Amino acid sequence: MQVNNLVRLFNSSRLRISSRTSLPSYQLVAGFQTTTQLSEPASTGSALPEKPKRPVNAYLRFLQTVRPSLKAKNPDASPAAISKLAAVQWQMLDSAAKAKHEDEFKKEQAVWLQKNAKYLSQLTDQQREDIRQARSEKSEEKAKREHRKKLKDLGRPKRPLNGFLLYIADRKPKNLSKEENKQQLKLLAQKWAQLSDADKAPYNARAAEALVKYREEVEKWEEKMIAGDHLDVIRRKHLILPPGSLAAKEAKTKAPK
Repeated sequence: MQVNNLVRLFNSSRLRISSRTSLPSYQLVAGFQTTTQLSEPASTGSALPEKPKRPVNAYLRFLQTVRPSLKAKNPDASPAAISKLAAVQWQMLDSAAKAKHEDEFKKEQAVWLQKNAKYLSQLTDQQREDIRQARSEKSEEKAKREHRKKLKDLGRPKRPLNGFLLYIADRKPKNLSKEENKQQLKLLAQKWAQLSDADKAPYNARAAEALVKYREEVEKWEEKMIAGDHLDVIRRKHLILPPGSLAAKEAKTKAPK
């Protein structure tokens, strides 16, 4: 097992709370990938020409104008609160003032459209494909983040730690520095690899017991989600209710006679 990957894995907040896998330790890292924010991709051919910056709309121009004064008057306000105060001012702004911001935006947009057309005309087919692929990956990653957030908001049960992670959780000291944490993980990973099957058995047994409970909780949660019409968070194989499930029994009970 690659210890450096293990270190990065344990430094993530996701795994400090719960593991998303019950695989053996030597397979643990393979199921996880880091995600990055995508911008314009580096083309396999020549470098991309500089992309012109799109101008902000009338309201955002107004927001940029009033934000400093609002922040000065409300130093303890959060950025979101400042934006709300600016929105109120925008609603109260007279038509002439709004039109001024709109005219400035349209002038800059006309210039941007010309520059952007020139930028697009300079791209090769490979560069266009690189940009399309990067945007597609960014969109998919955003959809995954939103889906994970929805699962969390709806209270989906968290998958328990496997035996290897339980072993580390029991033995790794708290409040370590980054370097100390790294060294401890290396040491514990080596010790786990040297344990006999008998020594690993208690941890694997705890993990197996927790996994059974987790699966029961997930089934109940999914039945609750089906009843609440949250079908997009249900695993595909469970969209058709099994005859013995709680939801199927309740549906049969409530069916008109």
